[in-house]
Amino acid sequence: MLAVQTLLCTTLMLGLASTGVAQSGNGQAQPDRGWNSLANVLDAFTPSAQTDDPPTGEEINKGIERQLDRRQAEAALKAITAREAQLAKIGGPGKDVQLMFQKARALAQLGRNAEAEAVYREMTVKYPELAEPWNNLAILYVSRNDFDQARLALETAIMNNPRYSAAISNLADLNLLLALRDYEKAASLGDRSAGNKAQALRQFINEINEP
Repeated sequence: MLAVQTLLCTTLMLGLASTGVAQSGNGQAQPDRGWNSLANVLDAFTPSAQTDDPPTGEEINKGIERQLDRRQAEAALKAITAREAQLAKIGGPGKDVQLMFQKARALAQLGRNAEAEAVYREMTVKYPELAEPWNNLAILYVSRNDFDQARLALETAIMNNPRYSAAISNLADLNLLLALRDYEKAASLGDRSAGNKAQALRQFINEINEP
């Protein structure tokens, strides 16, 4: 079976631009409610002004996103943990949806796929209308060769957002892998023609995934 690590795994979404962030008040945390702890681990940005005012929730999320984009997953996860503790002290309605998404991304970058999957699955239950968690959940399914679950997740992502190009492209890649799997199964049962098709398709997939 063709190794699948070169497919889908580079298409993790970098943020939830269309998703609102649950915050309390004006979105700013007070210095005595955890900001000092957060500042120690979040080095991707600085406050917009040279004052003691803490950054807003949006600025914090952008800083974490930049860390993830740079593959600084350990630092990002520390910042996320500190931000979660800060929000717990502040209190407020709901969860920070973008922070949840970023936590799953950080866990996936660190190879902690089971934990990342748990966060994405929680998001698909609480926010089933969001396409991005379904897309990234599909990528984790592909990493363990669970192609059927991956297809269902991608189809759900596209149903939620028919213009979501990353999920559409991922589904096309996945369909190639599914076809290769079926050709190889047929070939193993003695279908010589299927074996030839599998060989040609395997070569095609390798070619389109060359850097």
